[in-house]
Order: sequence, then structure tokens, then C-alpha cells
Amino acid sequence: MAVTAIVDTMQVKIDAVEDGHLYYQQDLRVPMTSLSLVFHGGGIQQETETHAGIARMTARMVFRGTPAMTREELSRTFELLGADVNAAVSETDFAINISCFTKNLDNVLALVQTVMRDVSFPQNELDIVKKQELNQMDAALQDPERVLSAGNQYVLFEGTRLGKIGSRSGVHAVTRGDVVNFFAGVCETHVLYYTCISDLPKEEIAKKLSPLIRSRSTGGFVLKPEIPFRELKGREAFIFNSHDAMNDRFIWTQRGISANDERRFDLQLVVDALGSFEGMLFDVLRNKNGWCYGAYGFIMQATTRHGRIGFYSDPAAASSEKLIPAMAQLIRDFPDDRGFQEKLSQRNSTFKNRYAYQLDLKYKLSSEVNRDRYGIPILDQESYYKRIDAVNSRTAKKMIREVFDPANMTMVFYGDAVRITSILKRMDSTTKITVMDKDVLVE
Repeated sequence: MAVTAIVDTMQVKIDAVEDGHLYYQQDLRVPMTSLSLVFHGGGIQQETETHAGIARMTARMVFRGTPAMTREELSRTFELLGADVNAAVSETDFAINISCFTKNLDNVLALVQTVMRDVSFPQNELDIVKKQELNQMDAALQDPERVLSAGNQYVLFEGTRLGKIGSRSGVHAVTRGDVVNFFAGVCETHVLYYTCISDLPKEEIAKKLSPLIRSRSTGGFVLKPEIPFRELKGREAFIFNSHDAMNDRFIWTQRGISANDERRFDLQLVVDALGSFEGMLFDVLRNKNGWCYGAYGFIMQATTRHGRIGFYSDPAAASSEKLIPAMAQLIRDFPDDRGFQEKLSQRNSTFKNRYAYQLDLKYKLSSEVNRDRYGIPILDQESYYKRIDAVNSRTAKKMIREVFDPANMTMVFYGDAVRITSILKRMDSTTKITVMDKDVLVE
């Protein structure tokens, strides 16, 4: 068992996924199997700053050729088997994802094993992937929402590779030998677990997967503790400058709560009443004043690090002078607003109706993984209803006092830096402002 304990001021959060564990849900409706091989610890966290991007590039290279089969031949063979097979990476994990007709599962698994054993990472394919990666970075820089989202991550991860769209220098630095070595570390991660939805019984799936465990070495990558988000005191603004933006866009975030904090139910209802499309922010800023297309609150879910509470809007450039200070005031004063309180009183029944979403097989599968990785308990319907019913005006206000902190906010903007700086200085002269070029997101 791989266990990483991270001590928090409130509680201990663990990652306790066992090697070879199969997370399974049966679906008899269709003769299909969706299976993921998750190399836990083989993700982006294993990159260095010098070779930023190698995890994603390695994933894109896995099914691009072996000594016996070209990329085209592999693709055609999987297609004939009715299979969709790909590799993907997250911060912590490297996953091989398989979806196929169940009758062909044995053949698909055999071919996947062959590819993983014999993959050759052809140089010509690596050159193609490099060009694609560079082109995708350039395209992302032309998308304001992508720049804003990446800019927020860049700030929260203090400019490291985890927050960037990509790294041009990192892509150029990666060699075929680097990819070979990275994939070797992936294949031998300390923990490999599986997620599966299939019409086959769990025992039969486990039997088909057992050869992967028996023949596997575990001398490769080991899961690292997740890097926490940056913390600050006071308001700090980062503006990704765009002189010709028709709309300003911003994400403001503050520290949230841990994954299994009991206050998460109150927080979810409060943020929904404040920031959903039926919420107070949208109603005041969009419906009543027409200053923006969207205005909402959201929760960046916690993992082994604290989550964050966030706020987003996209005012027209001419409206920012009114919307930005208005939104700041709403975030500060909403607990006592009668309109917010009315919306909050309606959230209990709304959230109880949403329990049906938790019956989705993919949701149930991910819930089992999150239970073992982050300690989030799985509640049956009765327990869920009781917990939602326990949220009321008193408990919500207590949570707001303890958690919401508009005085300590990381504020990320996309738009004209001169104009936004002027608005911020008039709103709060103590705000520290940093102007940035969007190219830092791909350096």
C-alpha cells in the first residue's frame, strides 16, 4: 500500500491506493468495457523544469509505433477491434484508457501490452509531436479564456511548469532518450491501479488484468506530495496584458477547505446560491445591470491540498469600471443580503434533487477513487439527505465567517493593463499589482 500523509492544521489527508486495486462498476446495458490503467505517480509531477512537457509528449507517443507496427497500422488494428485506446496525463498520474467491445477485450489488452513492452518512440513521430505541441501553445495564446485559466494556475503555482500552458524551451529540449527513460519510470510506478465499467463480472476483469501485475516491476516513479497553492496576505492582482481585448476577464480566488472538511456541504450550498446561473452575482451583475455575459462563483476542489473558492466575470471593457468594484462589494457584503438569503433557503431541495447524479456509474467510480486518495466519504441517499438538511442559515453564516476571506484574494485579470490598474488603484490603493505578458505561460 502506498501511503502519503500530509499533516494539516485541521486533519490528516491520505493517499492510500493499493497496487493492483480494481475500481469497478458493472453495466449490463451494452456489451462494452471501459478500462483505465492508472500509473499512480507517473504524471506531470515527475517532470523537471528543464524538460517541462515531457509527460504529455510521452503520452502522445505511446501508440505511435513499435518495431513491428507503424502508427497507422496500430490505429487501423484498434479500429478493426472496435477499440478506442489512448494515453493521457494529469498532475499525479499517467493513464492508458481503453474502450472496446467486450468480446474483443482479450485481443485489445494483448495488443496494449505488446505496445507498452515494445514501443519504439520513432524520432520522426517525436518531431511531429513537438511541432504539434508548439502549434497548440501558439493557438492557446490566442484564446482569452485559455490564457486566463492558465494565468490563474501560473500564479497559484508560482510560475512553475504545473501552471503553464506549456514550455517552448522544454519541448525543444526533450530527446527520444528522455521519452524512453520517462516511460520506463511510468511503467514501473510504485502503484498501478485500474478503473473499469463493463458488462463482465468484476472477477473476470480482475483475472484478465492479473498478468499485468504479476509481470510488473515497481522500481520506477513514486508518487510525490502535491505542491500546495501559493498563499498570501492581502489582495494581490496579476494582469495579463491585452490592449485590444473587447472584454476584460478575471478570476479571483481565496483559500478554501480540505477535501473531507465537514463544512463542504455548507460551502457548496452557499457558493451555489451566490454564484450559480440562478445565483446572486449573475442576477445583480448580468440580469439587472447588463455589465457582463457571465458572473459566477465556483469551487476549485481540494485534493491532498486545500481547494480554493473562486469568482469569475467577463465585463465589457466599458463596464469594468462599474463591475469590478461592485463585484468586490458583493463578495464582501453578501452574507447579510436578503436576496442571497432567499436564494440560499432554496438550495436544500435543489441539492437533494441532484443526488441522482451520484448514481451515474462514472461518478460512482470516481467517488471510490476519491475516497481512497483524499478521504472523501461516500454517502448513501439517506445520509446525504440528512447532511444537506443540516445546512441552514445559522450553519451557513458560521461557515462564511470561518472560511470566506475577501481581504486576502489572488486576483488574475486578462485585459488592458493600464485601464485595469487604474480601476484597482481607485478601488483599493493597497492592492499589489503585477503586469505580465501572456508569453510567460509558454516560456
